[in-house]
Amino acid sequence: MAILATIPVFIINLYAVVSGISWGINLSEILIILILFAGFRKRIDPKNVNLIAFVFLSIAAYLHGFIQNDKTIYLICMMLVMISYIFLYREALNYTQTENASKFMRIFFVVVLALNVYFLYGHLEEVQARIKGALEFGVYWIYYLNLLVLAIIGLVYYLNSYSRKSVYFISLVLAVVFSDVFRDMANFYLSDTSVLLVEYFLKYGAFILVFQFFGTGEKKLRLINLV
Repeated sequence: MAILATIPVFIINLYAVVSGISWGINLSEILIILILFAGFRKRIDPKNVNLIAFVFLSIAAYLHGFIQNDKTIYLICMMLVMISYIFLYREALNYTQTENASKFMRIFFVVVLALNVYFLYGHLEEVQARIKGALEFGVYWIYYLNLLVLAIIGLVYYLNSYSRKSVYFISLVLAVVFSDVFRDMANFYLSDTSVLLVEYFLKYGAFILVFQFFGTGEKKLRLINLV
């Protein structure tokens, strides 16, 4: 029911994206988070520090987003979102236990990690060519380094657990990574409405997956293990 309740707000969010109404985008995203938080209240632990911190920081970032045409405020929003991701992988680390892995799994992990590094590095090179300030580029580097850590923890958690909770988390990580990449594509080198719509579809999915992740208990279905 909570997810269904967010659909009208998400439609408004998409309308705001297409129409370029920035305050409408920020307001609808805050409402989506609050509706999901209220709707999942029976499944989540309201005293979970990681969840509360994620919700608070996300809302704070969108509230800052109401201030327009200020690069400093935009960077502050990015930092708030980045810190919110830290609380996501802190929660995942609570359920991550590593054991000895097969040679195949070690190679698989290294290959996936290398692909992620290559992909994000190539994206940062594209962004760097369009950023003039060293401070701004430094924030992007820190942001994407944090995103890489999130991806690594998500992969390790998934490979060691293979539970429904870990599936929600790795799906959340993928949604977050690609939504952020599409965000920068739209901002720097491919400003197109379709790119923005994909970004916000992924972001909406990420919001839902966050609460699915926090609202799902960990039940191990250990099939594979990874150091």
